[in-house]
Amino acid sequence: MISYAKIALSFVCHFTLLQHCFTKLWQSGHLFDEILHHRNQMKNTHYFFFCLFNLFFLQLSAQTRVFKDTLNGSSEEVVVTANRSERKMGNVAVPTSLINKSSISKTGSLQLQNILSEQTGIVIVNSALGTSLNGYPNPFGQGVQMLGLDPAYTAILLDGEPLVGRNAGILKLGRIATGNIKQVEIVKGPSSSLYGSEAMAGVINILTEMPIKETLGLQLHNASNNTWGGTINYSNKYNKTGVQLFLNRLSSNGYDLDPTVYGKTVDPSREWNGHLKITQEIGNKLQLLVSLRNYDARQDNNYQIFYQSLPAIVSGYTSEKDQSAFAQLKYLVSANSKIYFRGFYDKYSNESFVNLDKNGLRFDETSFVQSVLKPEVQFEKNRAGKSQYVAGFGANFEMIDASRYAGKQQLTTGYAFTQKEWYLMQQKLTLIAGARLDKRNDYALHLSPRIAVAYKPNSQWKFTASAGLGFKAPDFRHMYLNFNNAQIGYSLLGTSILWPELQKMQQQGLLQTGADISAYANSQELKPETSIGVHLGAKYTSNHLVVEWGIFRDDIKNLIDVYSLPFGRSNGLPIYSYQNINSVFTEGAEMDLKYRLTKHWSISGGYQFLLAKDKQVLQNIDQGLLYKRDPVTLQSSLVTRQDYFGLANRSKNTANFKILYEDNQNGWDTYFRAVYRGQFGFMDKNGNNIIDNPIEMTPGYWMLNVAASKSIGQAIRIQVGAENLLDYTNAIQLPNIPGRTFFININCNINQPTKHKSNRL
Repeated sequence: MISYAKIALSFVCHFTLLQHCFTKLWQSGHLFDEILHHRNQMKNTHYFFFCLFNLFFLQLSAQTRVFKDTLNGSSEEVVVTANRSERKMGNVAVPTSLINKSSISKTGSLQLQNILSEQTGIVIVNSALGTSLNGYPNPFGQGVQMLGLDPAYTAILLDGEPLVGRNAGILKLGRIATGNIKQVEIVKGPSSSLYGSEAMAGVINILTEMPIKETLGLQLHNASNNTWGGTINYSNKYNKTGVQLFLNRLSSNGYDLDPTVYGKTVDPSREWNGHLKITQEIGNKLQLLVSLRNYDARQDNNYQIFYQSLPAIVSGYTSEKDQSAFAQLKYLVSANSKIYFRGFYDKYSNESFVNLDKNGLRFDETSFVQSVLKPEVQFEKNRAGKSQYVAGFGANFEMIDASRYAGKQQLTTGYAFTQKEWYLMQQKLTLIAGARLDKRNDYALHLSPRIAVAYKPNSQWKFTASAGLGFKAPDFRHMYLNFNNAQIGYSLLGTSILWPELQKMQQQGLLQTGADISAYANSQELKPETSIGVHLGAKYTSNHLVVEWGIFRDDIKNLIDVYSLPFGRSNGLPIYSYQNINSVFTEGAEMDLKYRLTKHWSISGGYQFLLAKDKQVLQNIDQGLLYKRDPVTLQSSLVTRQDYFGLANRSKNTANFKILYEDNQNGWDTYFRAVYRGQFGFMDKNGNNIIDNPIEMTPGYWMLNVAASKSIGQAIRIQVGAENLLDYTNAIQLPNIPGRTFFININCNINQPTKHKSNRL
């Protein structure tokens, strides 16, 4: 019998560690000052390691009993991201959603960002700097905004490992092909307790297929803008060896949303995606997984610039490469405990150039190389129906070498994490306590705890509550970026190089006459951003209906944001850098509904209400310190709370609605989706640096997408569809939306039963 004394000791070690962090959860926003105080950190650090290793060996030495795996024989979907180990969706206590392979396939889309944009509470947004280019190619791309936080605050994982190569905080999702995705798991809310610095808003984990049975899949894709794609997906399992190979090529002629501006909004491109997985079972207790991935892309660059005060045409291309290698050894310690030994390496490179067409001279060129090496050890212990435990430690060795950065830079982070779940009251109640410790070479130790609870009074209802701390240390761009935009002429400088670069620019006569740079001689080091997030949720499930509700609140302190220096370049354009601004908050409510009308028809929908505002702005409004000027009468007046819309690029209202028709007997399915994004602030136009005027807003819009499929025999499936049926476009503010497009997919899938099976570890 499992010792209740050991359970109590385990809970006390976890709970006491978290107790101090959450004692003042609702007390005047001073929680972070207490947690981040250096001396308290050192005390918490020693206690953290004591609890971590105490619990680790406590689990190893506990009495071993063999239980049937609770995941076996269950049709309920299983997720891994919320707890870093396999859990049934019904047992997860933090807000988690899943997009399965069938749903992805039914959309017909090859763009992962399009699929994510149809999920409740997720918006695909442009970089704030990218929108200022006004007709020039956007070098930053689009990213995922979750819970009202910028893309830089969402960790993007592929098979549980981080992708690198963010530009202005945005990770280009176009690198990920959808053809071999098994499922996408989305965890909302601070997840730094398990995933570290970039998980303040949450985690999106893209899981690819594993070699389980013999299959061969082929796809031919054709769409508007002369877009062509081809995919080969092969998998086989022979005795104890599994192999999966995925190859994809996609090319497009691009598109042009504004004929009055020379060049296309998005230039022609082509890209290759390749992924190889090999699994090998070594005896009955050891399994090896090796995963190799390669992405290679090229996009034309052709646009108009001003050279020596005259219009000129430049042309060239951008090449991107993303190569990663992953190896994992999984060792079965006992029937209910495992140890994982992992090694991961990812290298991303981007090279771009343009030449003047009239004389062939090089006008601009850039290079960017970023890599990460990540060794890790993870331990799991499962007492079926009683508790789940996970702990681990590892390190991130990051390197960047880019022409727009101040030389080659390196960052090293060591980390350790632990989390325990208890199943009580005949598994009706789940308690979770966990924490992670991160130490980067240039910053102090940081502790990120999380607690969560789930209560299931019966088979229909589930109630959840979770709270966690998130953090984000300043990244390479915040400290070392040295970017002078050749097309437009503005500059963006990291804090570590701001003073020497301003001196150099002044000596070269590149600053405005009379610019006083003395205030930046002793610029302060950026502080890590910290957040506290709380989520309350409820879920109702019946035979035909599933409804989920949730409310959330995130308070962020020391937010790092771009600001404009009080003087500019000699060409009159601004100089930007980074600073810790005042605290901000995001809060809102979400609802998701799924209902099966009949055997063939089902509907689903979701809605999010969001508020995202700067606390200092609200304080200035209350004190009568903020003014606005009417652009017509030029009269000034005080800004009211009703005038202040909130942080830019956030929509108060977003929604989605979906109708699915399935006739499996006759091989038909039709999938209609409608996505609404409400109005959002674009940029300040009246000079007070906030969004408070209707002319600063971008109107809301609808995206309507539809796809229909017909199976022919057992192997052939033909799919046709259209995206953006209303042909909505906004060339300046939303250049990522290409207008109405049509597509056709021809799929051939051959599935063979695997004759040589082996037991899965």
